[in-house]
Amino acid sequence: MPRQARPLTCRWYPTPDCAIADSLFTMSAPNQARTGHTVVTGAAGFIGSALTHRLAARGQQIVGIDNERSGQWSRVEDVCVAIPRDLATMTVAELSEHLDGADVCYHLAAEKYNSSQTTPQRVIDVNITATHRLLEASARAGVRKVVFTSSLYAYGSLGPAPMKEDDLPRPTTTYGMSKVAGEHLLRVAERDHGLQWAVARLFFVYGPDQYAEGGYKSVIISNFERLLEAQAPTIFGDGRQALDYVYIDDVVGALVSLAAQEHDGLLVNIGSGTATPVEELTGAMLDTAESSLEPIFCPPDWTAGSVRVSDVSLSRSALGWEACIPLADGLEAVWRWMRMRDG
Repeated sequence: MPRQARPLTCRWYPTPDCAIADSLFTMSAPNQARTGHTVVTGAAGFIGSALTHRLAARGQQIVGIDNERSGQWSRVEDVCVAIPRDLATMTVAELSEHLDGADVCYHLAAEKYNSSQTTPQRVIDVNITATHRLLEASARAGVRKVVFTSSLYAYGSLGPAPMKEDDLPRPTTTYGMSKVAGEHLLRVAERDHGLQWAVARLFFVYGPDQYAEGGYKSVIISNFERLLEAQAPTIFGDGRQALDYVYIDDVVGALVSLAAQEHDGLLVNIGSGTATPVEELTGAMLDTAESSLEPIFCPPDWTAGSVRVSDVSLSRSALGWEACIPLADGLEAVWRWMRMRDG
């Protein structure tokens, strides 16, 4: 008999029974001193839309900027003022107009390295050049703080050692390099303009409503789609390659927390701190779907032998945050959403 699903917090499910999550989801916004509105770039994307809903539920007025290359405005059209623009085409003056009066800017918009629509130059134009303009505009508009989403790809490591914030970044992709550049641009903006910042290096974020339009789908989405069609899930190589999966609501709680003044200048990993082998993940997905199918093993890809996992000691000690939603519960939420989505 399948175990009963645990309710999760997001705009589809009620709050989980988790003291850590509850404290993050109800804490006050930056230093109890919110003024004006909040700007979210990438507001129509997977993480951006979840963040936008969380902030709106806390009574904040949101201005969202998104070009819909990998997002959908329908996710947030009822909770924010939508600016359907591409950051790469916006001038400092245009950005300043939307940022004027804002207290915090959450900068999530980025060109992903794995998108079929992109090129290395496009990654540089969006993730570096446009980020520079956004920071200049934030300073000009008097924004107090920018919260920036970086990535595990800034490290460039394939493990097996956990990635720590004081590791020397050695990115091996244009995307990873661009994220490191974004982190350094924040430091320059602080020196030149006094703009405060915080950085979340995100690991493998998953949850309902995740879909990479124009790129590859996450293994969770792609294999659940196969199971919905009664097809066996696929595993590349021996399945021992392991990733650090962290549920979307935990991530949003961390981003909200980073906006607080006491976390100015903090760069921190946001992950579960646990490396889950793909074979184990696939087994958990089969259990969630109550499927008796056996996975199909395919030739290994570039991830063979990798262990990409975060060291989360700093997120616990400096941010007072840790992921609390178990993988099994997160997978159940994704599976329920996909079944509802597909009727």
